[in-house]
Amino acid sequence: MSQNIWILTIGSSDVQLKTKSNWTKLFRAARSQLDDRGFNPVDGIEGRFQVPARVMGVVYSQPHAAQNFDDLVFPLIDNFISISEIKDQPINKIILVLGDQSIFKPAERSSQNHAYLQDSCTLQPLLEKYLNQKLKNSSPDLQFQSLFLKPTSTTEGLDDWNGVLRLVQDEFSSLEFPDDSTIYVSHQAGTPAISSAIQFTSLSRFGEQVKFLVSNERDANLTKILPSSEYLKDIRKQEAKKLLERHDYSGVKDLISPYLDNKQHQEIKTLLEAAIQWNFAKFDEFANELQKLSDQDLAQAVKARSQQWWWMAYESAYLAIIRLNKQKDEDSAKDTVDALFHSFRAIEGAFSEWGAQHQFKDYIEMKGGRPWLQTSILNESHYFERAKYKCKDGQSLPDNDIAKLQKRLIELKAQEEKSGEQKGLIFYGLSLYPLFREVRKNWKIECKSIGNFWDSNNGISEKRNRIFHQLQGLTEDELFETWEVKNYVEWKERMRVYLNYVTGQSFQSLDEASLMSKVHQALESAIAHL
Repeated sequence: MSQNIWILTIGSSDVQLKTKSNWTKLFRAARSQLDDRGFNPVDGIEGRFQVPARVMGVVYSQPHAAQNFDDLVFPLIDNFISISEIKDQPINKIILVLGDQSIFKPAERSSQNHAYLQDSCTLQPLLEKYLNQKLKNSSPDLQFQSLFLKPTSTTEGLDDWNGVLRLVQDEFSSLEFPDDSTIYVSHQAGTPAISSAIQFTSLSRFGEQVKFLVSNERDANLTKILPSSEYLKDIRKQEAKKLLERHDYSGVKDLISPYLDNKQHQEIKTLLEAAIQWNFAKFDEFANELQKLSDQDLAQAVKARSQQWWWMAYESAYLAIIRLNKQKDEDSAKDTVDALFHSFRAIEGAFSEWGAQHQFKDYIEMKGGRPWLQTSILNESHYFERAKYKCKDGQSLPDNDIAKLQKRLIELKAQEEKSGEQKGLIFYGLSLYPLFREVRKNWKIECKSIGNFWDSNNGISEKRNRIFHQLQGLTEDELFETWEVKNYVEWKERMRVYLNYVTGQSFQSLDEASLMSKVHQALESAIAHL
């Protein structure tokens, strides 16, 4: 069942006196509750008088002060109630947001201007009584709930923006209303930090349900209700920027989709859909989506790049560094396991594509999405000219890796001739690296450290195999240790060097090599101008 809720923020000057004739008598009875200090009303606007909010609440909440309740005036509330939408329809609940800085000790609050004395918490009974009186006809079943903002540190009072935001978020976390409720929010009273926190948190928590009540103490005619849409749009935009920094493209889409409702926003929709596919490592779908862009420069760049056999390897490497979350959000959780997976997928994938799609494509048959090296490669004798054999017990045994591969292929060919069935070798690892070394005979000069990758004597790939068969987590240091580097910078550089050597490219960074880095920049620009 829908409800009308009013979240009402009260400041230090929102309950005033229209006469001070009874003040001395009433204050004398409450003085002991106020550290035996004196407080005199000061002149305000329109002939009214003001005293600190905490003092006002203590004095006029005394039982014998009830007969003088009409001394009080509530200008901000009167302005709000003058609006027919508040005055004439039932309000189910009013939630009072009140400050309470009791954490300050008496010695710390000696000044009459101290923030402690501006607290509105003691006004609670006065506010409830007045609101009940004013709304008794339209809201006979009116309920109240009070949220008290109580700082836990004297260094983070109700003027501290970060501290107040946390307090408000904590208090609002308990609020639950039906989805079709209307939530009126008057956030202008209190400190600027409270006002901002109420505005931000109510929008974040209740979104389009919110309507803002705004007023001006000096001109009641400026009181009005503002829809949340423009406020919310700006909040969502700022939240989307934060999610974009974390490369949470699905989260960005969820936040800003309500504002992408016309043709001029189609470009953002396309970029987001592509980015989401990239986050799932669906690089083909990523490229296909981007070719729908009206930005032909980017669309054509994507088309040209995606036709290269090596491009997905660079995307996988870039995805690995994003998964480690070292881009812009140093405090976020790092997905080290996923970073390890995509980093190895990048290099092993580059080797595989080099062999299956580039260097040996005439001798490859794809089965079940995997490349199989055919025995017809034996006809290319130059690949095996460095094969070495040794004689042992009258047998000729392979004495290096290329000889081992040659022997396996010869045996397989004999089986094929006997059975009449073509088989082949799965073209990964031990069947691929020897041929790579035969094609790149100078690898020890050109890229010596790449030998660490395929080294079967506790090399990088062997370390990876051990980790992949463990169920426990992986620290960042363990990730770097697996790759035989010391830190994040060296890890990125190792991937770049290996990829460039395998693919024959000369990218200076993984950001430069990745299409996604360009898409991300385009999204940053598009959302900034949304």
